[in-house]
Amino acid sequence: MSALICGSLAYDTIMVFPDQFKNHILPDKVHILNVSF
Repeated sequence: MSALICGSLAYDTIMVFPDQFKNHILPDKVHILNVSF
């Protein structure tokens, strides 16, 4: 019997963001925006 195991590894840090996200999102680039919370 054989097994194939696949996955991904991610490293995240807690970021201090003193401003609001809306001040940094470009309206013409919103179609490629990718966020994760």
